Amino acid sequence: SSSAAACTFSAAVLENHTIHFGNVGDSRVYWIPDPGAPDQPVQLSVDDSVASARIAMGVSREEAENGPGAHAITKWLGRDSSDFTPMTASLRVATPGWLLVCSDGLWNYASEARALQELIGNVTSTDGSALPLAVRLVAWANEQGGRDNISVALARHEP
Repeated sequence: SSSAAACTFSAAVLENHTIHFGNVGDSRVYWIPDPGAPDQPVQLSVDDSVASARIAMGVSREEAENGPGAHAITKWLGRDSSDFTPMTASLRVATPGWLLVCSDGLWNYASEARALQELIGNVTSTDGSALPLAVRLVAWANEQGGRDNISVALARHEP
């Protein structure tokens, strides 16, 4: 049915300096080390989307994410889904930073991990706690236009 309910899903767990993550659809998981850390910020999950397929074929991220049908998802959770097997993986982390799980309502405005690292550096609260940072990230996405639902979850890693 063309009106079947569907959603995307991303999840991550940070335990013993290891991030375990998975996703279906185009919600994302990122590792965002603190500025100055030797690690590079990285998008951990791979979207199930037309844009992601085009990037895999060699199209630039900017062109793929802004081209026709870019945000069409190729895998989702729902009654009419033919394949909802998640992409899963793990990453060992050794430096301080943020594990970020978010919907495209945030990453539409800062897709690359380095852009998110810069954004987090600009809006981090003075006490460095996750909830005020998540609230600021949602507010920032709304200020950019808030075109989609905006979900943000954060976990702090302090080795």
